[in-house]
Parts: sequence; C-alpha cells; structure tokens
Amino acid sequence: MVVADTNVWARAHLNDDPAQARKARKALAEAQREGGVFVPLLVIAELAWVLRGRWERERVLTALENMLQTRGVLVEAPGLVREAIDATRAGGGGGFADHLIAQVGFANGATGVITFDKRYGRAGNVQRP
Repeated sequence: MVVADTNVWARAHLNDDPAQARKARKALAEAQREGGVFVPLLVIAELAWVLRGRWERERVLTALENMLQTRGVLVEAPGLVREAIDATRAGGGGGFADHLIAQVGFANGATGVITFDKRYGRAGNVQRP
C-alpha cells in the first residue's frame, strides 16, 4: 500500500496539466492494483479545498464519495468522511473541511466546535468565541 499526496489526486481529478494528469491516473491505477492507496483525512480535506477552487460544491462531494467507493482506495475513517459529506450537503454553513473537523472531534468526545467562521457559526453544536 502507498499514500498518494494531494497533488497527485488533484492532477488526476482536474486534468489541468494533461501530461501530469495521465501520469497521476496511471500511478494511482497501478497502486490500486498492487496493494492499494491509503488516503489520510488530511489529503481528503486538502483535496476538497483544491477541487472547490475549480468545481461546484456538489461535484466535489461526488468526487469524494467516489473515492470512498473505489476498489483499491482505503480512505482513513470513511464513516467520518461520509458524515462530513452529508453534513455539508445538509447546509447550515461551513464547508466540507469544517464539517470534517467537527466529525473527527465528535468521534473523539467533543460536544461542540468553537470557530470565528461566521457562516459555520450558524450550524448546530457550533459556538463563536
């Protein structure tokens, strides 16, 4: 198993540099066949941010869902990623990374989130300092 950096996933998804995109997709496909690709939560959060700069929110969330369902791709804490995707779709403010931070916190015993983010501050269990 290998870990692919965010930039490899971003190139594979965005195709903004066709030569690098081909290399990224080939490397990911080979790794998936030969033992798998591990995707840490940090890579998921970074990738969502990079993709959101170019794509609409729903397309980003669909790309993340596809990663959860891809054979040979092991996403860290897939249940938390799924919950963050669902929370982002449900609205209430904040982006995917905000919801992922909250889900990781809740899974580790947190009961709320403190943030200066005014948009996210409207969500449940969120308070402003």
